[in-house]
Amino acid sequence: MSNLYHKDIYNFNEPIKSYWETTFDTNNKYKILEKNIKANIVIVGGGYTGVSCALSLAKNYNEDVVLLEAGHMGWGSSARNAGFCCIPPAKMSVNKIIKRYGIQETKQFFKNTIEGSNFTKELIEQYKIDCDLTGECNFEVAPHPSYFNSIKEEAIVYKKEFGIETQVFTKEEFNEIGHAGEEQYGAFSYKPGFAINPLKFLLGITKEAKKHGVQIYEKSKVIKIEKKQNKYNIIANGFTINANKVVMATNGFYNDDLFPQLNNMILPVISNIIVTRPLTNDELKSHNYVTRNPVLNIRNLLFYYRLLKDNRFLFGARGDLIGSEESSIKKSKKMEEQMKKVFPNWNNVEIDFHWRGLVAVTTKYSPSIGKLEDEIYYSFGYQANGVNTAPWSGNELAKLIVSNSKKLNISKLYQGLPIKFPFPKLRLLYLKLALWYYSLIDK
Repeated sequence: MSNLYHKDIYNFNEPIKSYWETTFDTNNKYKILEKNIKANIVIVGGGYTGVSCALSLAKNYNEDVVLLEAGHMGWGSSARNAGFCCIPPAKMSVNKIIKRYGIQETKQFFKNTIEGSNFTKELIEQYKIDCDLTGECNFEVAPHPSYFNSIKEEAIVYKKEFGIETQVFTKEEFNEIGHAGEEQYGAFSYKPGFAINPLKFLLGITKEAKKHGVQIYEKSKVIKIEKKQNKYNIIANGFTINANKVVMATNGFYNDDLFPQLNNMILPVISNIIVTRPLTNDELKSHNYVTRNPVLNIRNLLFYYRLLKDNRFLFGARGDLIGSEESSIKKSKKMEEQMKKVFPNWNNVEIDFHWRGLVAVTTKYSPSIGKLEDEIYYSFGYQANGVNTAPWSGNELAKLIVSNSKKLNISKLYQGLPIKFPFPKLRLLYLKLALWYYSLIDK
């Protein structure tokens, strides 16, 4: 069972219709696989993980690398997201992580998480990627007065246990330095944290990967991988690449037909985003919206938002369980209602863009980086924090590939495969029940 959702969301030939696509031309940038070739390493997936891994292998280790992307470069979730660089990439509270893994392992996890954020920024600076970087921290906002104490406690733990720079703001204080919208009863900030244009960033590192010798093929969907005499035949577009090693970097778009060992490991969750027309100065003043930092509303069914470079407002949320174009339109209407409930003075603001992508959730609620038997490598399950985690994970994966080791010196939260979802055909039912439960809690 490869596709949980409607076929519309898996149509590699359709445009994404995102705001990001209006800022960068993605047409005809890379060639299509049209012949049989050989390579030492083949990477399946042209998102942050795959491109970062390819760049590191080619630049740092002089490896012969081929990268295959099913759509055009920038078609997948790496260029569909909101561009938030947040911590941590785990759907567990700090207390739950400590209880499950212990304080020392949790400290290592947060250390790696901060490394991820810094690594993304280092790539931007090193290669001078113009990706509209904004913000110097992330804000987490309490949607109800009852959440404020938990925010304060989280800020204390972040600073005391992990050395993360934090600051707590009352509702009145955040009114002045953040915004005066509804569902705002105080907030805390943490560093590092920022936001980017995710498409510009992806295409920036892709350009560098190509410059360092990576062979990149887009519109080349892998339909089968066969092992023959300690080598692998990767089949795409009716042609075959013969390789010694294979890297699976497809995350939420993983095809269950490729490797049985990786089947049913993820629950792909649809993330929906809307973007408004540019807001006027008066409209921004009506809610005293002054921050350029990304903001997370920490209700159980969280939503997130930020002000873009041209004063458009981006608002994102989960909740679509179908994946068709029709359901995407319906979800965008509901998100518009939610946005205007939080910012009622913007009731007359039009929505110019809406789109969606897939984030990968796993049963262990944290990313998975590792190696299967032989020469199959994987990295997936970023729990909706791919901007922070995926480029760093790709770089770590490159280290693993060239080391001939089975293990990396990183937190156990990142290592190894998660438990497969039981009764995988019921994954959407699990998600539906979770959404229903969290919606009750949030009321």
